[in-house]
Amino acid sequence: MRCCRAFPIAATILTLCSMPAAAQSPKELKTKSGTSVVVVNFLNPRPDCSANPGPIAVPVVREKPANGIIQMLIIATDVAASDKCPARKIPSTALIYTPNKDFVGTDSVQIEVEAGNRTTLLSYRIIVQPGAEPL
Repeated sequence: MRCCRAFPIAATILTLCSMPAAAQSPKELKTKSGTSVVVVNFLNPRPDCSANPGPIAVPVVREKPANGIIQMLIIATDVAASDKCPARKIPSTALIYTPNKDFVGTDSVQIEVEAGNRTTLLSYRIIVQPGAEPL
């Protein structure tokens, strides 16, 4: 029997199970040249309604982007009110993609999340569109 644990990530729940990493269909993100975009936000609110986050798995970049960088930042994230808890902000870990200067085109990144013997591979296709023309 496999033991699974759910992790809230941004607006969705990521469930990590006891199985090897398997790539999913890449999620598509769009940004403008010179503009960063949040790739994934790891969030684990506690059921006691505190502002302290629960434990999260540490993400690993398995496939680095060819035309940009990935940064890991701690940010404040809004958590919606629930039956038990009021709306609040809690710290979360975000991975942010920044395209190289003047890059326009498609880039990709793969993030592996492991908790114990549970591994999930998250794939992203990032489309970098031309930015605004300078005046």
